[in-house]
Amino acid sequence: MRPSHEAFAADHFAGQTVLITGAAGGMGLETARAFAAHGARVMLTDLDGAAAERGAAAIRAAGGSAVSRALDVGDPASIEATFAAVDQELGTLDHAVTCAAILTSTRIPATTWAHWHKVLDINLLGTFFVVQGALARMLPRKQGSIVCVASDAGFRGGGGLIADAAYAASKAGVLSLVKSVAREIAGSGVRINALSPGPSDTAMHKTITPELKARIADGLPMKRMGRPDDMAAAILFLSSSAAGFVYGASLDVDGGSMFR
Repeated sequence: MRPSHEAFAADHFAGQTVLITGAAGGMGLETARAFAAHGARVMLTDLDGAAAERGAAAIRAAGGSAVSRALDVGDPASIEATFAAVDQELGTLDHAVTCAAILTSTRIPATTWAHWHKVLDINLLGTFFVVQGALARMLPRKQGSIVCVASDAGFRGGGGLIADAAYAASKAGVLSLVKSVAREIAGSGVRINALSPGPSDTAMHKTITPELKARIADGLPMKRMGRPDDMAAAILFLSSSAAGFVYGASLDVDGGSMFR
């Protein structure tokens, strides 16, 4: 099966630079591969720096241009150091994609203050401060695009089976963040949008049993769960000139789980 993002011309992102968080696996890694396959120079970042480097090395072995860096999006100093590396390794920044997140499924009686702080620090605050760093490099040039990965849980809520209240609220926050940033930077030449994946068969969902995955897939109009290449293709679209009039929006890539 050909990856969905192969629909783009091979040189669509030639000469452009991309920062991707959460790029050691799943959607983030596939997005990095997709950008590199279409000409971009990519920086893969992840809490697991060794895994991010393995991904970058595989991209280089395939003829692409990629570097990597360990990044803890819950640590302001780590974000600051990463953007210093962006300046040194990439020079300019054309695109940023925030995939880094944790998926939690803690039921309400067991939820603690510490749990909420951890989820919000990584999923929401981490997203904001990566966006802030990207804007500091894009706004002076009056060009660039940012895609923040949210979730259908940001609309539907979480029930604790797959996604809990903290996760769903953090992703709803990402959706509001995108709209807020879009309002503030309107007319700047920089675009920001959100991607809202539905149930996807990625490592983030490794705790879900095969039986539950089958039930979830059967309940979707498309009768399958999403794949990393589905999300990568949508992220490339939102980042591309083809989406030049898409702004402050959320693109649902969910197999029809929501008909909004």
